[in-house]
Amino acid sequence: MKKYLPILSSLILLVISIIFWDFIKLPYDESNNIVGQPFFNKFHPINDKIRFLFFITPSVLIYLFFYLRVNTNTFNFNIKSKEYFLYGINNKEIYYDNSLNFYSYLFILLITLEFFSLDLNRYIHTVDMFHDGTFLVPPLNYIENKELLKSTIYNYGFIGNNLGLLSNFVLGYYSIGSVTFISLILIYLNKVFIILISKKIISYLNFEEIIKKLLFIIFTFFLIVSIPHYFGGPRTSLFLFFIILLGSALCDNSFSKFKILLVGIFSLVSLLWWFDIGFYTNILIILTAIYLILNKENKKLLVLLIGIISSWSLFLLIVSLEEIKEFFYQLNFIYSTSHYSLSIEYIKPFSANSGRWTKALIVIYMASLMLIHLNFSKKFFVNYKFKIFVSLLFVAGVIVFNDALMRSDSMHVKSSSGLYTSVFVLLILVFLFQRIEIITKIKRLIYNLKFINFNLVIFILLSLAFLSSSKITNIFYAKNNIKKLVKAEDSLFLDNNLSAFLKRYEELSKTDDCVQVLSSDVAVPYFLKKPSCTQFFMPVFILNGITENKFIDQLDKSSPNIILFKSPNIILLDTLNMPNALKYVEEKYSFYENYNGYIFYKKN
Repeated sequence: MKKYLPILSSLILLVISIIFWDFIKLPYDESNNIVGQPFFNKFHPINDKIRFLFFITPSVLIYLFFYLRVNTNTFNFNIKSKEYFLYGINNKEIYYDNSLNFYSYLFILLITLEFFSLDLNRYIHTVDMFHDGTFLVPPLNYIENKELLKSTIYNYGFIGNNLGLLSNFVLGYYSIGSVTFISLILIYLNKVFIILISKKIISYLNFEEIIKKLLFIIFTFFLIVSIPHYFGGPRTSLFLFFIILLGSALCDNSFSKFKILLVGIFSLVSLLWWFDIGFYTNILIILTAIYLILNKENKKLLVLLIGIISSWSLFLLIVSLEEIKEFFYQLNFIYSTSHYSLSIEYIKPFSANSGRWTKALIVIYMASLMLIHLNFSKKFFVNYKFKIFVSLLFVAGVIVFNDALMRSDSMHVKSSSGLYTSVFVLLILVFLFQRIEIITKIKRLIYNLKFINFNLVIFILLSLAFLSSSKITNIFYAKNNIKKLVKAEDSLFLDNNLSAFLKRYEELSKTDDCVQVLSSDVAVPYFLKKPSCTQFFMPVFILNGITENKFIDQLDKSSPNIILFKSPNIILLDTLNMPNALKYVEEKYSFYENYNGYIFYKKN
């Protein structure tokens, strides 16, 4: 009975957390004027984070407590002890080799073949005026105004919203197709980096070479197949690269100080990339600093601080004061308002229609318990470097899960679950490979079939299954297909209704130098080849008591003759957030035309 105490006590606390789920909440902030789900449902957007911590933390900690009490053959937390859990190698030989390099190259070749075999024609479809517009308009604003920060309030990030500028620099072309292609390249890089993460982690295992290869093949195939759905799209590429860099800096001796320096530089770089990725990256940097302090690695800590301070100092020196002010203004604006404008309440686990939401929490919980076994049990012969890298990957995954805890729809829960799920799958495989008798049989089989490269056969078979969904013949036409997508005419991305609407807008606003929409048709400025009249190319950022006056001042200065006041397209937009802005428009402008549901106002 004693050996079941950790799991029984943990499950009891887990059940208690579910019972009290609805009672765990902060009082709603009545001073909030931002209209969104929290406003209508009167819930505090931080509630879900508190509930998550209450669900995971007590049950995992009680498990750890009793696990260490019940089991004697364990490592401990004492840094000065040889039994410290991050030092234990269990005196088992560790097979360091470069054998995984060959299969890493094969995997990179495989995903490269997949990339060039993509049917790029399917990406030439009717544009999403809201979401696609967020990538199309900011580059246009910069090209026309020559101001990166002051011309646009960004929803993703300074680089994230300006993939068009990146495509213009790399491809010499700025179009809907070029931005799409850059996004596809970034997703391809996601796969490259996840292959390198897999290789790095598994190289630290003390398995025999032949078994290590088999594990690497199985695990990596799982990762590259799941990436399009579970790893958050193009924005994740920089974060995955950062994990490789940070893990290498903590685990490897070669160039470790230089890598730590680069880790510090990422404090700034990540914030320029995507706002949320910048936030997650800086959390990991703070945790890294704490880890270095606890382990008394003062030299590395100093190098980390030098990287942070030097990068920020250089940024402050070369960027104008006005742009710096705008940088911090937008950071503060996004971080302080997003929760109230975008939050969707997380569905209570084990309630009706909570399948995906419940599964996510359970996987995190089970992965946490498995990490306890990995880090503290002496029964598992793993190197401390493996422990550090896997723990880093899990912590990064839990941090990224903040996406799901803020905007808790099915898509965000799914797209934010890649990293911690990877750890869960990896630990299952590692435990199975160490414990199950079949592995011995597989080894015996492999050794008996010396004339056959067993692992290579497995790789080839899985590769054929992986590529079966791709049209391999596209590889021979890849250059032309890429060119066709990158240089595709804007008209190919418009249906008849959108085309007619934009033609009418162009006729009405031919004397205007800029475009202002108060609807969700964010992409309109791009198609009219005119910048937005204000920083608020996305009207969802016009918020009562926060940015309304700024919008009114900018609109008053630009003073376009025509404004798109309303349309059938409504995404994330609630006019209750901009009463004064609408009042200003209705005082200065009058109804002019209803064109198929698109309401135009003209300046008095």
